[in-house]
Amino acid sequence: MSSKKIVKPSVFVISTLSAAIIGSPTAFAATQKDDEKKLETVYVSATRSETVQMPVATQIKIITEEEIRVTGAKLLSEVLRTQAGIQLTDSDGSGARNVTASMRGLSGANNVLVLVDGRKLNNPSLAAPALNTVALKDVERIEIVQGSAGVLYGDQAVGGVINIITRRAAAGETDGSVSATAGSDNLEDYTASVSQGFENGLSYSVSAQKRDADNYRENNQSAYENILGNLRYDFVKGFVFVEGQTIDDELNLAGYLLDTQAAIDPRKARTPTDYANQETDLARVGGGVDITENWQLLAEYADRDEDTESYYGFGDPTLGNMHVKNATPRVIGNLATANGNAVITFGYDWVDAEYEVPDWGTHVEQTIDALYGQVVYPLTKSFSVTAGLRQSSVDDTNHAINVNHDDDVTAGEFGLSYQLDSNWRIFGRYADGFRFANADENGLVLPSVEFLEVQTSSSTELGAEWRGEDASVQWTLYNMELDNELMYDAAIPNLNSWNGFGANINLDSSRRQGVAVDAQLVLSNEISVQANYTYTDAELTSGSFPGNKVPFVAENRANIAIVFTPIKPLSIYLDSSYTGSRYRTGDGANARDKVDSLVLFNLNLTWQYRGVEISGRIKNLTNERYAGFYGVSPTAGYYQYPQPERNYEAGVVYRF
Repeated sequence: MSSKKIVKPSVFVISTLSAAIIGSPTAFAATQKDDEKKLETVYVSATRSETVQMPVATQIKIITEEEIRVTGAKLLSEVLRTQAGIQLTDSDGSGARNVTASMRGLSGANNVLVLVDGRKLNNPSLAAPALNTVALKDVERIEIVQGSAGVLYGDQAVGGVINIITRRAAAGETDGSVSATAGSDNLEDYTASVSQGFENGLSYSVSAQKRDADNYRENNQSAYENILGNLRYDFVKGFVFVEGQTIDDELNLAGYLLDTQAAIDPRKARTPTDYANQETDLARVGGGVDITENWQLLAEYADRDEDTESYYGFGDPTLGNMHVKNATPRVIGNLATANGNAVITFGYDWVDAEYEVPDWGTHVEQTIDALYGQVVYPLTKSFSVTAGLRQSSVDDTNHAINVNHDDDVTAGEFGLSYQLDSNWRIFGRYADGFRFANADENGLVLPSVEFLEVQTSSSTELGAEWRGEDASVQWTLYNMELDNELMYDAAIPNLNSWNGFGANINLDSSRRQGVAVDAQLVLSNEISVQANYTYTDAELTSGSFPGNKVPFVAENRANIAIVFTPIKPLSIYLDSSYTGSRYRTGDGANARDKVDSLVLFNLNLTWQYRGVEISGRIKNLTNERYAGFYGVSPTAGYYQYPQPERNYEAGVVYRF
């Protein structure tokens, strides 16, 4: 069966209130800046190649290694939790494997694309991208692209892209570190890393991490080991590299609790014997070569092989395998014009994913092919245009029942950026996004449905940013219209479901619109502040409940962090996050009570003397009782996944 989808443009009318937000004076704050580093800032996410910071028609947030260090965060989820436009859900309490990032009010695990050095972490199933496969010790920076990026990145880049860039050795330098961290619930975390670059162009890096914890709840123990190695050679005309990683991740699953049970004992396990263990081997090779003075060929090939063993309280343990291969060759042109450099990108993406769980009768394969092109062109010295197009096709094979399905989609983008003066910039953008249904979604549909349709979206954005000596602020307003949105409806009668309810469906249409403000302010040499606010209006415009709010999307979210350095060796980091009230997952009818709003505080102290760093962290400072996920279903009723109350960490790092 074949069909073709063309994403249609839509018109975004900015309301008077939204225009007033852009023009009004706003209190803002941010981290301390380093002028020299700011001049050297490079983006990968803007063009899928390292280019100096350029006026692209979108909002890209860069979180540096130093900004991560001062927070005291040990997990990637702890860094993302305080960023504008990102809402996290956690369905096990460890803050690691089962954390899902949502952007622009889009639920589910596959509407935000997560990359590590260009390698896709998203899965061909409903499993969330495994954020815990990324150790913060290896991260050089994190780039967050707000909004659809379907042209450059394709499938699943609907709400945005989180691009994690790992550290590499510099020529003539040797760096290394060892660390040890201990904390509440028997947390032990040990890391070691070394990298060295030689003058002949050869460089290497090796790192390892071991993390064990009982975690907050009973039967929630985790044991995690990660070893990563990279070898690279830079020569006059380019570079080549090879990289390998092995991960052993064991996790016991406490399961959800009914609200009544959580009120009595939130640490209790509903499933005292369940577990899900993963062993993952990753390999990546690639490089780049200068074709001419202005054109470069870049290419990577990545292979991820993941074996799983899980047990859900009955029968024998279930074994599974997920094998994902992807290749990303592309040609980059950097052409001088009278008004500055134009960047042209042409590329081909190939992803082949195979997912097999023999005990469940699951054996599916999904192959995605795509051709794309993008140009960022300076029309004048202060006015640039971004335009691009992608043609993508998918081929699904269900080997268990010998059924094939294929589909394709065309996505485009067009954006303008105008530098008004040395401080002010405004930009606007139209962008398409799309998502192909994965194996799990096609595996639970209504009897009348064979395969789900492609989810498509069209987004329009308007933004502005102001940058001064000691402060900066960015505003982005957006409207996103979705067709055939992929959604799980727990209340719909379904003969294919084990309990007679629930199916993955395509909605006719839905809408997301809102505003995101991200700001920074340096008050003095001792104090800096960073803050952000996100308003999200996520509404179902079709299906069973048109006009209702999308469940578990908070309309209002805000974060603020203060960095205080009273004396040079000591830094104090205090952050607070606010999440507004929202309906529970499963309450598409908006008939149940909302989850209460939540305010959390975290405190970190870091003392640094020469190569030694000592830190102490208190998370959930005010000892709030809350959950990382709230739901309601016809069979279970009100349920939740409780999160840790006040907990502590202390660590020491030696750098050489």
